[in-house]
Amino acid sequence: MPRPKSMFPCGFDDQPWLIQARGSDKETQMFINPLNGSIEERNISEMHGQLCLSRFEEWLFLVDDLSDDCFLLNINSLTKIDLPPIEEPFSSLGFRILTSSPTSPDCTIIFLGLEENFLLFCHPCDTEWTKLPVDFDVDRVRNMFAYKGNLYVILHDIEIINLASLSTCCVESISMDRPDLSSFGIGSVEHLLESCGDIFFVRMRFPGLPMTTSIVDIEIYKLLDFEDEYIWLRVESIGDRAFLLDQNGGQSFCTQDTQFDKDCVYHILPCYDGERMYKICLEDQTIEFKLLTAEAAQTNYFSYWILTVRRPIQNDELLTSFETIACSEVCQNGCGMVKKDENVGAVYISMPLTNLPIDIVQSISEQLPLKDSVRLRAVCKLWAKQLPDPMKEEPMWLMSCPKKCGTCQMYSPCKGKQFTLNLKGLSSSDVPTRLLFSKDGWILALKGFNLLCLMNPFTNDFHHLPILEDDYSYNGIAFSCPPKNTSNCMVLAIFSPPRGDFTRIIAWHYGQEEWFEMQFDNDLPFSGTDNNPVFFNGEFYCLGRRGNLGVFNPENKEWRVLDKPSPIHSEAPDIGTEHCYLLECDGELISVFRAFNMKYVRVFKLDRSNMAWNLLEDIGDVTLFLDNRTSIARNLPRKSFGNKVFLPRLHDESNETTFYYCMKTGMHNPNFKIFREPYNCVWLEPNFSS
Repeated sequence: MPRPKSMFPCGFDDQPWLIQARGSDKETQMFINPLNGSIEERNISEMHGQLCLSRFEEWLFLVDDLSDDCFLLNINSLTKIDLPPIEEPFSSLGFRILTSSPTSPDCTIIFLGLEENFLLFCHPCDTEWTKLPVDFDVDRVRNMFAYKGNLYVILHDIEIINLASLSTCCVESISMDRPDLSSFGIGSVEHLLESCGDIFFVRMRFPGLPMTTSIVDIEIYKLLDFEDEYIWLRVESIGDRAFLLDQNGGQSFCTQDTQFDKDCVYHILPCYDGERMYKICLEDQTIEFKLLTAEAAQTNYFSYWILTVRRPIQNDELLTSFETIACSEVCQNGCGMVKKDENVGAVYISMPLTNLPIDIVQSISEQLPLKDSVRLRAVCKLWAKQLPDPMKEEPMWLMSCPKKCGTCQMYSPCKGKQFTLNLKGLSSSDVPTRLLFSKDGWILALKGFNLLCLMNPFTNDFHHLPILEDDYSYNGIAFSCPPKNTSNCMVLAIFSPPRGDFTRIIAWHYGQEEWFEMQFDNDLPFSGTDNNPVFFNGEFYCLGRRGNLGVFNPENKEWRVLDKPSPIHSEAPDIGTEHCYLLECDGELISVFRAFNMKYVRVFKLDRSNMAWNLLEDIGDVTLFLDNRTSIARNLPRKSFGNKVFLPRLHDESNETTFYYCMKTGMHNPNFKIFREPYNCVWLEPNFSS
């Protein structure tokens, strides 16, 4: 019997939706449109009192939260398949998966134990569940994925279980290496999924625990079978597809003829304020999110992606033909160009551009996008001399490096304009480039996993550093001065684990052929932050999560944790709940502690006479540009920017508004929960000297 159309939201068959079953608390089920965040509640009797534990396309694995009875439900046809009751207490069960559609003969429903190393499974036709021991530590399982009769269990490596072996009461598995992964962030969520017959590995990075903080990086790898050897190949794009990720795992979706954006990863994650849908655009390497529901912060009712049979969505705008535009008459006269458009009855008169008065040209330049303003100066030598260079006029830039082809985006937070910059040193690179730190117009970048370089994007100067012995994996990195001062240029990277009992440092002096590495036992606990050191008064200062300081002296190569200033916190906050920044401001050290949810921004100045942190109520005319990679404090000529804290977040797709926090009012503007953020960027000051 076909389902009533009114039972589901309008357009339910045209795109992926999110569904949330809420057990016996509510009789209705929640359907969320991921495109606009709208929520509709529907009453589906088959789902009364049920919680959703897993899904596969349009099939849901549901369990009664009172009786523990469970069954499979097709959300399209409402076909129901009863499963045997689960004898194990749900408190002892962890990861679960529905391996395929129940119409497939190898369909299996699987649980992993939480404390004991066992696997619990059944098939749709079974009369009871079967419990089998496994020889891996289930406490270390990150996620599960099923494909072509195999179950892939993500641990430190990947265990591949032959599902057919379960019928023999003996779990057969082999191990496969995970991809080589960089170490940006502390927390992570990992997924395996299938797309167009290929297996992909997706890893989201967080500065702390995923449940409390935001995504800061993403890595995607494709599995290749090369002469009977499996190789993970990193990919920067997924083409016309979108990856849909949730608590249960991931699936691929073709975006053609839909309103979903291609080359994007959509991830549903619970957070401190509820359930968020993150959209990671691989094309421009930006992150944005929508808050879907707030109740998920207090409940365990999470949303799952539902893939139903789709109908193509036509975009009427694409059907418009440019051939309907009327032709124009063009004739030449002595003073310029006369162009008559018969379609609108208007006449346009133009003259040679070089004859325009310079004040008019300057007025035009101020209204143009930055890249066009730069091009305008190149029209003639007179304009190049008399028009101000917009790149030199801007005191601060946000530089992002979205692709590995060497094309970077330069964004001015003061004017809300941006342009594209091509870097010759990166144009031939076949590996992704990560921006790690900037100072005096120079950037420290990581190419691949172990090759660092110093570059000036304004002059296109490049200096390659010696290759690291191991992949880059540090809390922070900085250099003392640009490489033009070769005798004084030193690069230092630091790592201190959360427990704070030791600190590892690697350093390189300009001109040396290799890095030197040191490790120190800390006399006082020093838990490192994902924040770069500050070179101050001839030493590198590092900020700990408690608000204490560690100092490295490059002359005697000694590291010390200072007993003063006293830490801001008596105990280190939970990782990821607070962001910490250290920066120099007018010859003084400034520390900033920002709550992840922006409920507070506290700024401290180091009183060096008493070696104590003093809380600042405001920062006067100073503007702070904060980011884990680079933080800069400056007095800008625009007074309206004073006493504000800027973050690398863009309000909308036009990039006309940058997010900031006002110290005077204690308010942030615009809405903190509406933003786009490049996840590979640094604040940067212009420097046109080599």
